Amino acid sequence: MRIIKKINNIKVKDLNFKNPYKWPTYSNTTGDNSFVLGLISGIRNAGKSTLALNFIELEKKHLLEGDGKVYYVSPTKDSKVEYFIDKYPDNFEYVDELTKDNLEKVIKSIKERVEDWKDKYENMELLNKYLNNPKDLTFEELDFLENMNYFQDDDIENFNFDHPCISTIILDDSVGVPMICEARSKDGRWFQKFVLKHRHHPYHCNVLILTQHIKSICKYFRTNCNWTVLFPFRDHNVLKSVFDEYSILFNNDINNFLNMMEEIRKKNDHSFCSIYYDKIQYIRMGWNDEVSFTNQEIPPSPC
Repeated sequence: MRIIKKINNIKVKDLNFKNPYKWPTYSNTTGDNSFVLGLISGIRNAGKSTLALNFIELEKKHLLEGDGKVYYVSPTKDSKVEYFIDKYPDNFEYVDELTKDNLEKVIKSIKERVEDWKDKYENMELLNKYLNNPKDLTFEELDFLENMNYFQDDDIENFNFDHPCISTIILDDSVGVPMICEARSKDGRWFQKFVLKHRHHPYHCNVLILTQHIKSICKYFRTNCNWTVLFPFRDHNVLKSVFDEYSILFNNDINNFLNMMEEIRKKNDHSFCSIYYDKIQYIRMGWNDEVSFTNQEIPPSPC
């Protein structure tokens, strides 16, 4: 028996301050505007890389066009990756191995692109100030604008004023690398610091890890990711361990989860279970079918 006694009338103050940027909603995939920290897991040839590439292609307006950029890190470069390299030469970069040196170069590139956007944004704000209230500018600011030829050589019309450039890192075929499998290793601690800040300045970055062995990925990543994709596994023990982390979405009934995964297995068409948990939460089979569970008996039809 539980007894509740009210001792005061304190109300929690809303500290949800307005975000200075207008981030895009991934309307074709997650349906949310949160940065993705994703884990895509399944056996060999299940369709993990195809799904990850579909994700960036479906959201190419934000991820593969303009100042968006994808860094695909993998020791293997198949025809699918070659296709993206050829189609998006300025927005898709292949990195041939997951090492700290390689990822440091990627992160350096991301930070430089964000800083470049920030500099341009400040310049555009100054130009806008000149066009609307020129008397408010200092002599130094006017001199700067004149030296820059009032940015007439810049592509002002296509500049994205809504938000800094978005980056996406996809880590494929890298199971066994301490950086993502051993949280206490030197490289693992370094990567964890980045992952826990991936959404914030100066990164603004989506991160996807593709793996055949979901339990080999560091627990902090599994518990912090907002998007988990599961292809069918042969070993139900793996599925049961995953269920513990998302049981609330399956109405705390493991049979709901196992039956859904068995249905996906029987389809044998590269279907998958998509679990999303952020500002919105849902379970989907594939991209299109949302699933919910009530565990209530259906009343018999009236005679």
